[in-house]
Amino acid sequence: MSMFNSRLALAAALPLAALVLSSPAAAKPAETGLGEVSRTLGNRDTQQAMAGVLASLANAMLQMDVSAFGQAAEAMGDKRTARKLRKGATLADVAGRDARAVPGEIRRKAPAMIGAMGAMAGAMDAMLPELAKVAEQMRGALPAGLPGDAPFDPDEPPAGEATPD
Repeated sequence: MSMFNSRLALAAALPLAALVLSSPAAAKPAETGLGEVSRTLGNRDTQQAMAGVLASLANAMLQMDVSAFGQAAEAMGDKRTARKLRKGATLADVAGRDARAVPGEIRRKAPAMIGAMGAMAGAMDAMLPELAKVAEQMRGALPAGLPGDAPFDPDEPPAGEATPD
């Protein structure tokens, strides 16, 4: 993602985060856990382990038999697709020869992506106090409620949910 796109995404995400934080449910101070997420995802051993799992999952998906889709295509009269999805065809067969490189690519690239997610969680954790300030400012700028709104009680279950009583 280019720097421009990253800034654009951040600019789009901040108002949404501020709106969420301005909700009454966010008024209670809470431990976000983002600091722990940041530390965990920032750990190289964790990154390597997760990359290995993701690569294994991708490999398993590529070995999946997709011939049932060929049978469905034939039943619908799509002979061309049915031929491509012959008995024993795997997702890797359908995706083409480059698909076989996917698990290796994941194993190589996922650690950096996981580390970036950890850094983003850390940045979000650091930004929460500022976002809370913005949320307070927004709360003051919003109307008290919309017609038909009932007062919000964070201890009340949503309508239709059973209570322990």
